[in-house]
Amino acid sequence: ELGPVAETTPKVWDETLAVNLTGPAELTRLLLPRLRAARGHVVFVNSGAGLSAGPGWGAYGASKHGLKALADALRAEEAGSGVRVTTVYPGRTATPMQAKVHRQEGREYEPGRWIDPESVATTLLTALDLPRDAQLTDVSVRPGP
Repeated sequence: ELGPVAETTPKVWDETLAVNLTGPAELTRLLLPRLRAARGHVVFVNSGAGLSAGPGWGAYGASKHGLKALADALRAEEAGSGVRVTTVYPGRTATPMQAKVHRQEGREYEPGRWIDPESVATTLLTALDLPRDAQLTDVSVRPGP
């Protein structure tokens, strides 16, 4: 949910943090023994708002900045175990969420102006397919010109 900090309720904060930060943190914690054994790869799908949040994006941006911090800490903690950690920061992507955001912003939604979800998926696969001698740590994906 978008809205100014002055109007964001504790319920919205709790729900936003649960979905965008606590959920990924707990899932990662539970899977870490298997990730370590497999020398696996954690990929967090963040948001451009995880790097810079504008007016009305306080709760969402804070949750995504928290996800960035989680990824940075996990990467440092698990480097010795061979677990790779990548964060992908997609810009506006043509999804139902983006249609809702446009409604909340009072703007017309034109999906052709935004990233196709398949382009984001390709970015994720690129990170996962890298040979073991390399890792993409932070990748921003933005709509093309």
